[in-house]
Amino acid sequence: MSKVGIVNFNAPELHQLGVYLAETGQLESCIRPYLNKGRWWEKALERSPVIGKHYRSTFGRRALNSEAFNRLAVERGVMADWLAAAVSRAKWISPARRAALTEAGHERIRAAISESAPRHMGRADTVVAYPGFALPAFAWAERNDARRILNYPIAHHRYHLALRNEEAELVPDFASTWPELKHFTPEYMAGLDAEILAADSVVVGSTYCAKTFAASAVDVNKLAVVPYGVDLTIFSENAVQENGGGLRAIFVGQLSQRKGLSYLLDAYAKFAGTGTALTLVGNKVGSVEPLTPYSQLFRHVPHLTRPKLALEYRSHDVFVFPTLLEGMPLVVAEAMACGLPVIATANGPDELVRDGVDGFIVPMRDSGAITEKLELLRANPELRRQMGASAAARAREFTWAVYCQKFQQLLGKSPYES
Repeated sequence: MSKVGIVNFNAPELHQLGVYLAETGQLESCIRPYLNKGRWWEKALERSPVIGKHYRSTFGRRALNSEAFNRLAVERGVMADWLAAAVSRAKWISPARRAALTEAGHERIRAAISESAPRHMGRADTVVAYPGFALPAFAWAERNDARRILNYPIAHHRYHLALRNEEAELVPDFASTWPELKHFTPEYMAGLDAEILAADSVVVGSTYCAKTFAASAVDVNKLAVVPYGVDLTIFSENAVQENGGGLRAIFVGQLSQRKGLSYLLDAYAKFAGTGTALTLVGNKVGSVEPLTPYSQLFRHVPHLTRPKLALEYRSHDVFVFPTLLEGMPLVVAEAMACGLPVIATANGPDELVRDGVDGFIVPMRDSGAITEKLELLRANPELRRQMGASAAARAREFTWAVYCQKFQQLLGKSPYES
């Protein structure tokens, strides 16, 4: 049985894997930022009449409810973690300054976690690490003949940067909503390249994501696709109230051009009419000026807890997600689990959405195709119901238990074994 050391920032898939391995006796340690372990002072904060509500809605939510995992979780960079979170919510600081300070905090967290990781690997024969955090733990693994697995939650960094620059030229008005990736310095990207080179396996969440690595000259024999899961205890079907011939669309994610925001808004502007509605759930990124011409077209909800998000999904008729670049978007699986048909690109949702069965796969950057599918679903309530039922059934194939079991199978393979 493998003993696994995990080096994580805040990736939900590694949270799930860590708990699974802890419960099955395979976790050696997990080095990560702050975790709510239910300690006396955390319980006191939760009960505090002054800051209790704020704590419960922020850091208090970082609880994984596993005593086995809590015993093996090693927290590092906690002060920087708390300060970065506070700064990111300080609306009185200018957006540019806030972003710079938050990124500086993340760099301190990265240093604290990655530098301390080798001291906590113990008896691990496998290291699973988050990108940007892996090199010291991988160096330890090489010295100790342990396997090195890089968990990469998004498209390849060089592909990412090239696409962002291309999009900024194509749709300059929305360029400010795609983070500038200032931390993508030559040194930082060289470090990511070194992690990929040092890894025995690079695990990604979708075939699309794997293709971006292959396009970036990464050895395809290193690549493993393990799709992420959805929490079916929160996200599940419920009777959707009929909309009298209209159509209520929802998008969830950062309001960023990386998610295809301009194409969604252009598509909906052509589609909007009596009985239609568009809800955007997520934080605004960068300048809000690009959204101003569309402000009367949508309802904006900055943030929701997962139970409230499930309710929001179930009060809509279709989920629209024309993303340009992802790993595997959890929001697509969540919406499908709640019985919504999906209109999405193949750029990450390709593992989930079966075109014409659970919804529609549309070409990237094609607002006309989005409008066409919205019109089709509005005109065909029965098709909408059929696709929603298929989507819910499909989502049930992508649970976190399935993800962890597939990852566990990968742990049992030799390096480069397909």
